[in-house]
Amino acid sequence: MCKDFILPTRQNRSYAYDRAMAKRNQHPEPSRKIALAGMKAIMSSGKALDEWLEHHEPYHRLEPRDRRFCRRLLASSIRYHGQAMLALRHYVPRAPKGRQQMATYILLLALTELIWLDGKSHAVVDQSVRLIRSVGLEHLHGLINASLRRCVKDIETHPSLIQAWKDDHATGFPDWIKSRLIADWGMDQADKIMAALLTPPPLDLTMADPETAADMAEQLGGTLLPQGSIRLSDGAPAQLEGYVDGRWWVQDAAATIPVRMMGDIKGKHVIDACAAPGGKTAQCIAGGGNVTAIDQSAARLIRLKENLTRLNMTAEVITADILDWSPQAAVDVVLIDAPCSATGTIRRNPDKLTHQKTPDVAMLSDIQMSMVKQAATWLKSGGILIFATCSLFRAEGEDIAARIIRETDLIPDPIDPQAYAGFMPYEGIAPHLLRLFPDALIDADKDIKKDADNAMMTHGNDGFFMAQFRRR
Repeated sequence: MCKDFILPTRQNRSYAYDRAMAKRNQHPEPSRKIALAGMKAIMSSGKALDEWLEHHEPYHRLEPRDRRFCRRLLASSIRYHGQAMLALRHYVPRAPKGRQQMATYILLLALTELIWLDGKSHAVVDQSVRLIRSVGLEHLHGLINASLRRCVKDIETHPSLIQAWKDDHATGFPDWIKSRLIADWGMDQADKIMAALLTPPPLDLTMADPETAADMAEQLGGTLLPQGSIRLSDGAPAQLEGYVDGRWWVQDAAATIPVRMMGDIKGKHVIDACAAPGGKTAQCIAGGGNVTAIDQSAARLIRLKENLTRLNMTAEVITADILDWSPQAAVDVVLIDAPCSATGTIRRNPDKLTHQKTPDVAMLSDIQMSMVKQAATWLKSGGILIFATCSLFRAEGEDIAARIIRETDLIPDPIDPQAYAGFMPYEGIAPHLLRLFPDALIDADKDIKKDADNAMMTHGNDGFFMAQFRRR
């Protein structure tokens, strides 16, 4: 008896069907069509990369390997957008605009793949021509073909030209970031920071039981970092061993340090202010603390609760603005991971380079200081307050720390160097302060190899500032 045949529809057809039809009909690969759609949405409409991917159903129908390629191509095209535009202007001095803007997006995707992802030249050119035809711009296929073939030739015969685009780190950064970095840290250090922010991020995992980290690292084929995180070059978290049974959570290695600064918190009452999405909350619970997690965003706290449920953890979760809230009794430790410009997370959020409005850093600094003043009143005598931001600006770090000493009764409390083992902090600041640039993680990549897809090496860490104080 023959099996029933169901004609594929948009709802039930498989990725394999889409790919087979693309090959047969000379259509572009689905992963590249999705990358092009994402490029348009992010560059023209200001969509956030991860948010757009999360809600784009065709992306989730891709096979895991092709989903991974799609995200890497799209993220890289946004990350290197400024440098890729230099290449585009070289090959196409008058880039298509208006109704032909899709041609520019196709060229940017292709140039990124050729120059930064070491894409196979024949496949990149062929798929780009298919893409331009698929969007109804058949008359531009000659422009696409000729421009990309010139780039392929230059990669072989003029490597210095290609390298110059790669080395021009500052081109893709908006002035509000560049000017502050240079003013705060000088030209040389600012260039190093920008270069580090343009590197693709790895996948770092924090173990619920640190004693099992070495075994899990071996099982996942990852690297065990000195401070206990497991580093993978890439991967889809939900598909990894240990995700379903809550043995770990995703958290940048540098983001674990504020909780490590607390030392032994077993049995202590810890308040995690600005807690969502919950990585530091989970750390505090794993360390034996009695944790109160506060955030003013009810939506973000839903995600925190979901994360804690998967991890089989519990905490008191409160939706509140900490400026209008106080605990019923004084507490032992308060962590304020304050809202900020988030410049230290650009590796993970490259769309900040292309469409984020210039933040009011002065206003953010005042909010941060108000939070500290409020939280300082919650502490017992001798209680610890840890202030942290993922900002690379002094105004949201060292300047706030100086104000804390001037404007509160908190006193500096030296940070135990073991809390940041494996990191090389910025030198020349007081022992109660810790400044980590995004290249502070030492030898993070020595055991991470390129995978079968020739994925780019990943390294570094999110940029952070941290300070530790004690109440008199």
